[in-house]
Amino acid sequence: MRTSLIAVAVAAALATPAVAQAFRIDYVVDAGVEHDDNVQLAAVDPDSQRILRTGVGFVVTQEGSTVQAVVAGRGDYRNFDHGVDDGVEGVLSAYLNWVMIDERLSFSIQDELELQAIDRFAADSPDNRQQVNVLSLGPNFLFNIGDTLQGRAEARYIDTHAEVTDEFDSNRIGAAVRVAKAFDANSSLGLNAQWTDVDYDQDLSARDHERADLYAHYIRAQANTDYAIDVGYSRLDYADGERSSGPLLRLEAGWRPGERSRLALTLVDQFSDAADTSLVEGVAGRVAATIPEGVLVDDSAVIASAYREKRVTVAWAYSGERLGWRVEPYAQRLRYLDAQQPDEDVEGVLLGFDYRFGADVTLRAWAGSERVEYTHLGAQEDTRRAGVTLEKQWTRHWSSAISYTRYERDSDLLDDVHQNVWYLWMSYRNRPR
Repeated sequence: MRTSLIAVAVAAALATPAVAQAFRIDYVVDAGVEHDDNVQLAAVDPDSQRILRTGVGFVVTQEGSTVQAVVAGRGDYRNFDHGVDDGVEGVLSAYLNWVMIDERLSFSIQDELELQAIDRFAADSPDNRQQVNVLSLGPNFLFNIGDTLQGRAEARYIDTHAEVTDEFDSNRIGAAVRVAKAFDANSSLGLNAQWTDVDYDQDLSARDHERADLYAHYIRAQANTDYAIDVGYSRLDYADGERSSGPLLRLEAGWRPGERSRLALTLVDQFSDAADTSLVEGVAGRVAATIPEGVLVDDSAVIASAYREKRVTVAWAYSGERLGWRVEPYAQRLRYLDAQQPDEDVEGVLLGFDYRFGADVTLRAWAGSERVEYTHLGAQEDTRRAGVTLEKQWTRHWSSAISYTRYERDSDLLDDVHQNVWYLWMSYRNRPR
């Protein structure tokens, strides 16, 4: 949690009287008791425990002419019966932009604190978790080219740190130049050139390198369709003289056949790494931030090496007055550029369902299944998760809920495990949902 304190300072700064007129905070406080029939996810002699839990989640936003910011986070405390140390786990995603000179100069800070696995092949037990933090900060210079082109030059310092996995720790510097033309309120075209120099504290499992990207970005939104596409080229130059290059393609497209449903397609073919993914998926890239429902462990362990990623996702969602559902199949291929990391082929599907019995009772259910093939190891891992929650709203602010979660993992590398978790809790929200 070395650099995440900066994000906490950002949140505190937003509460000063100078910006209070555009300040908003939403939070939830909850406490409950959990029964876990296999706390350590052991294949034999599972340890069943009662766990006392309490947590707080929040979203802080500031929308003003001088400061624009959003900070979303959650912290959970768990008290175990025996054998596992009590402690606090947290997640935090923060973004702040300070306008120093209107329409000319600003300074941006982004901080992403996550909980990820230590060993990518082991099950999600309390002993296989670590806090991972990615901090990015730097100035933005705005300029115009003629009457129709808007330009932006960026400089960034990026620090990455993992609580246990030291090979992830790095210092990075980057720069980017972006030029865009807006055709109308719903469409624009831009050209982007960016460069990053990655220097690892330990370059044993991942090598120092420079990365350059050049790509065009086009976005268009219509009544029933919307899409954004990046097309370009990337190159990685390693300190040992090796070079990797290839096309860059990112497509996000959506179609709304009705006002309550949407079909979305995502295609990705690019170079990336864990730090890039963390920054892209943070609050800075979201349309609207929400309070995290829990402190969740990322499905994969933090790996320092850059990789070539190919991914396709299709999502079909419906949101009605009472009924809502979502189906999302996906497939991904990861090819790591450092030889020590085994490549992955991933296929999976996510399902979600919710139903409102009335104004104050809601049933939510979800399920996910994923198969990972480690191509160089000739091994396969199947993971299945499912859960259901029944929530009762007693007042505008107070509610209670009970949930059940099932976890199963079948692995060629380790023993098969399964887990059942029941959780009963009360919560208070300062603003009704």
